Amino acid sequence: MCFVPTKTEVSKASSLCFLSTEQSGDASPTRRGAFFRRSSRGSALLLVLFAILLLTGLVTATVGFVKSDIDEYGALNKEFRAQQLAESGLAFGIDPQVANQDQSLLQQEMPDGGRFHVLISSESTKLNINFILQNGRNDLLETLFVQWGVDPKVAQTAVEGLIKYLSNSSSSQPVSTNATDTKLVTQFGSVAEMSLVPEFAPVMKKQPDWMNFFTIWGDGKIDVNEADAATIALITGVSLATADVFVKYRWGPDGIPYTLDDRIYNSLDEVRAALGMSPEQFQLVQDFLSLTSAVDRIESTGIIAGYEKQIVVVTSRGTIPITYFSWQEK
Repeated sequence: MCFVPTKTEVSKASSLCFLSTEQSGDASPTRRGAFFRRSSRGSALLLVLFAILLLTGLVTATVGFVKSDIDEYGALNKEFRAQQLAESGLAFGIDPQVANQDQSLLQQEMPDGGRFHVLISSESTKLNINFILQNGRNDLLETLFVQWGVDPKVAQTAVEGLIKYLSNSSSSQPVSTNATDTKLVTQFGSVAEMSLVPEFAPVMKKQPDWMNFFTIWGDGKIDVNEADAATIALITGVSLATADVFVKYRWGPDGIPYTLDDRIYNSLDEVRAALGMSPEQFQLVQDFLSLTSAVDRIESTGIIAGYEKQIVVVTSRGTIPITYFSWQEK
């Protein structure tokens, strides 16, 4: 028996075959197109993310560079302002009418938060090494070194070494060959130059801040209205206790230097009487004493926002025009 499909069954079978073919054969290109479209969108997204990262890096670098410039400019501006403040303080300090008691002038604060403070000290409170050696007062140096703990013989050798150093200089012209009374023409050009003398090394070892005791500026006389008790005792030969009483009187009832109740000695006769020295004794030392300072050291410091600038000058404030011997900026 032979089965013959009807027209309707053939039509259904054809439809099923067509659908099967459409689903299996024609679907592949569509899926590939969708895949490629998704891949393209993914690549574009990666490029966008890369561009964003690149721009972020560029912006960050630019901001850092600008900030660095701004910080550098700010630092330079503050340093310049600190310099201005120090110079302003110096302008007050070099005025011969201004003293350390004038704190309203020497310590000022500005509206921008900057400030300056000034200290005026006398170079005439220190020992002028050239003046002492030229006048043959080697005993003053030897006594000082012994007070610092140097052996007396080593102290004497150190002084002789200082004299020898100047005598051996090509420009020196000593008028005597005796080291104890040689009149030296050559002078130390700075206090630091003393450290070049080999025999002076033991003194420097015993007193590390020895440079604070000497100067090369001024007329060599000690200002009795500024010098400390130890220096006055050394120069005049009085006891340290007597010199201490002398200084305490000078600082007035409150005992504080540079206040309004300070007293000064107005004549050398007054100085002699206060030190309890006879006229004969005082005559031996009076050429080493003075009532005023010939040369002053002015230290002016400007401060703003943590930045500090200091100007230190050594000057003769009493001359017209004012003479500057030394100018240092720190």
